[in-house]
Amino acid sequence: MSREDYVAIAARLFAVYIGFKAVVQIPIIVQTLSHDQGVAWAWLFALFLLVSLAICAVLWFFPLTIARNLLPVMTEPRSEQAISASIGLSLGLTLIGVWILAQGAIDSAYWLTLLVRAKQQTQESGFELAPDQVASMAATAFELGLGAWLVFGNAGLRRLIYKFRYGEQ
Repeated sequence: MSREDYVAIAARLFAVYIGFKAVVQIPIIVQTLSHDQGVAWAWLFALFLLVSLAICAVLWFFPLTIARNLLPVMTEPRSEQAISASIGLSLGLTLIGVWILAQGAIDSAYWLTLLVRAKQQTQESGFELAPDQVASMAATAFELGLGAWLVFGNAGLRRLIYKFRYGEQ
């Protein structure tokens, strides 16, 4: 694989990340539309959603063009050492897992801090979480689980992708 291929893979991975982040915003747009005063904001959210999906599409469909524009021209010869597609896929899955695990760790630090501070301040009166906070905690737990699975168990995921792509082997 050439260095352009690595940057192209990174561009596609970033497109997947942007796509997931854009899809997560859809419930917020729908909730904003349900309020009378939120219609103007909903259109702004929808515009950002469309721009995000357009960026995602450009990154997904033109990764080599983007890679060639981002990388400087090399004058020295490049390495002939190549990695196989299976190792490349495993590397990509591991990197996505590290990214998701890092986000989950940051989110879990936020939720742990919130819970500890709320417990310290409201020991007598009690503390109750809002439904969106509970959902965010569940999403954080899912991020941690998915990230750990991608980092430590990507061989099984790689076999599953190859099974669906190429059929029974």
